[in-house]
Amino acid sequence: MQLAACIRQSPEIEFTLVHSFDLRNSNIERRGDGRWHLGAPVEEVVRASPSADVTIIAVSPFHRPPGRDDTLGTLIEGLKKKTSMLWLVDAYQSGQHYIESDDLRKAYPEADIWIKYEAERTTMKRLTEVLSGKRPQGVFHGEQPTLDMLPNPAWDLVDLDALDSFHSRVDRALGRSSWAYPVGGRTLPLVTTRGCPFRCVHCSSNPDRRAGEPKTQRRYSRERLSQYLSELVEVHGAKRFAILDELINVHPRHFDSVLELIESLDVRFDVPNGFRADYLKPKHFARMRGRTYFASVSAESASKRVLEDVVDKQLDLRAIDQAAEHAYRAGVPLMIHYIIGLPGETGAEVNETLNYALDLWDRFRAYPAVQFATPLPGTRLAKIRIANKLELHPERDWGPHFQKNPLSSDQLSTETLHAFLDTFQKRLRESSGAKKLIMNVTYMCNNHCNFCAVGTRTQIDGHPTRQREFLEHYRQMGVDMVDFDGGEPSLNPELVPLIRYAKRIGYRRIHVTTNGRLCAYESYAQKLVESGITSLLFSVHGHDRRTHAHHVGVAEAFDQTCEGIQNCVSLSPPEVDMGMNITLTKHNYTKMQEVAELSWKLGLRWLNVQFLTPFGRATKELAPDMDGAAAETMRLIDVWHERMKLQVINLPFCFMPGYEQYVEGDLSKLSRHMLFVNNESVNLSKYLAERRTKKDVCARCPHACFCGGFYELEDVPEPEWIVTKDSLLRRPDETAIPDRQR
Repeated sequence: MQLAACIRQSPEIEFTLVHSFDLRNSNIERRGDGRWHLGAPVEEVVRASPSADVTIIAVSPFHRPPGRDDTLGTLIEGLKKKTSMLWLVDAYQSGQHYIESDDLRKAYPEADIWIKYEAERTTMKRLTEVLSGKRPQGVFHGEQPTLDMLPNPAWDLVDLDALDSFHSRVDRALGRSSWAYPVGGRTLPLVTTRGCPFRCVHCSSNPDRRAGEPKTQRRYSRERLSQYLSELVEVHGAKRFAILDELINVHPRHFDSVLELIESLDVRFDVPNGFRADYLKPKHFARMRGRTYFASVSAESASKRVLEDVVDKQLDLRAIDQAAEHAYRAGVPLMIHYIIGLPGETGAEVNETLNYALDLWDRFRAYPAVQFATPLPGTRLAKIRIANKLELHPERDWGPHFQKNPLSSDQLSTETLHAFLDTFQKRLRESSGAKKLIMNVTYMCNNHCNFCAVGTRTQIDGHPTRQREFLEHYRQMGVDMVDFDGGEPSLNPELVPLIRYAKRIGYRRIHVTTNGRLCAYESYAQKLVESGITSLLFSVHGHDRRTHAHHVGVAEAFDQTCEGIQNCVSLSPPEVDMGMNITLTKHNYTKMQEVAELSWKLGLRWLNVQFLTPFGRATKELAPDMDGAAAETMRLIDVWHERMKLQVINLPFCFMPGYEQYVEGDLSKLSRHMLFVNNESVNLSKYLAERRTKKDVCARCPHACFCGGFYELEDVPEPEWIVTKDSLLRRPDETAIPDRQR
């Protein structure tokens, strides 16, 4: 549109603009090769184009290789029949992700001219030559215009109502994510600057810069900018600006002027290419609040060495911290970009970045957009890889590689890089807040397990009124899953009423973990399975009477538990999922196959294998050999994975290489809140982290950002767990839920 405005300034030129997005059949359609076709069909664009002495096609090689594209090729073939000269003009206004090429005409020999980079001045010079009877040929390096001398883009030549409708059709068809910039109402693009003075290794900005020239940025003056933006709003009806500057806030006064003008025109705006974090101040976020969908900045790496020696970012990471905090306090959603897989980057440095990104997400909800390093041709990143004899991506669309396809570095394989990002994304999904409440309804128990995590606590039931208040509180927070646990929850006479209450107020999934002994009474088993639960897990710690009794301290417990399981299986509605849980010790870990057979025989098709939780009575003396227990667990999975649902709890990933999917369920503890009998609540992951430690091997592990590390089973003092009846009640001056738990 900018180029069109320049051409029509010449009174000697008859000029027609054809815009593929405002034509009648413009749409978005999925192609057979997985790409999307945007705009009108090629045939319609050709029909709409008049016969002409010169036909100019605006084409910018962002992400695209210089090889022939079928859509552009078909368009050129159709237009060539209607014109004497066909020109390819790079209507360049940004340098990020620009693909350099010597001569685009090698792919499109039908073209007489290719004008590279900023095309306004050079295109007009070539058109003047045509008017004087010449026929210019070749490749031309575009000359940089003075921005204030350019006319405003020619939006009056476009059917903007049709363009708005096209945007709406694209939006509906793609079902875009919550972090996609909106184009609703009337969104018009503009630039307020061209170029970027920084020299990040992965970026192709200022591609027109000749050897030895510095990187620079040019800007509109405030007066010219005011006229430009006012026309977009007052003449063309813009409601939102998509500002496509490479880096809009390099110059503080310029950025302040843009924000002031946007505020005075009362429009919204987005800056897809993002901001420089160290040039963002609280006053900027205050002005952005309510006007921008979200802001974005780039950290690239949290490793000082990588950031300085590889990326050449020239950035103090404290600016990223401050931007995250300022955005959070101002109520402006913030996205932070990171890159992994850079040359020379180690696994430990990748983890440094991922942990930093998650910390800012946890503290300030600064959304981390992590991408793989993509060496676009012409960038210093590509040159470094070539110099080190490392591969580049083959010549096809480079765009998707930013999200999907890493390249092996000199330190990390593609498989390892995928593992880093996969684990990171799982951790991110689990850290959006509480998703499940685990409510200990009692510390009473009719077993005396030698590893019990709550066995040192006062034997007392929770207060039913307070526990209903907590159920209401977490439900109002959006939590719709609850586990009732203990002690032995069935010993609390309020268990079934609590389950029914939870179901009545909207809990969707309700789970109970029990030793099942009380279910040996058929009447209780029926009452429990029909109470509204959706899943039931029975604790069985041995495959026979002797082994089970050794762990739970009650001789008759095995028979009663098995009878309880049989009652529940026979009486349960079909929608209730039931399984078995075994806690591994040095006395039972070699008998897991037999435990699985027992579970199968009793009708249970779900088996949890739990390693010791280092609280209460669990000690190092009771713990199994971890490597041996992990090996037995992998053998269990090999034999039973096709017949039963299997899950491993409390084990670091590294003990079960190749079986990580069975350990991942443990990671959901990040989104679980544990409510103790005395009404104290904790984030379960953080609570368990008190007994976990990272070791040297964790630094480079691709699962480190989600794995809590190794449990320590000794030399950690047990907290006081004396609970009195008075501590269960709410004081007269106390709110329903203490502030520290809100």
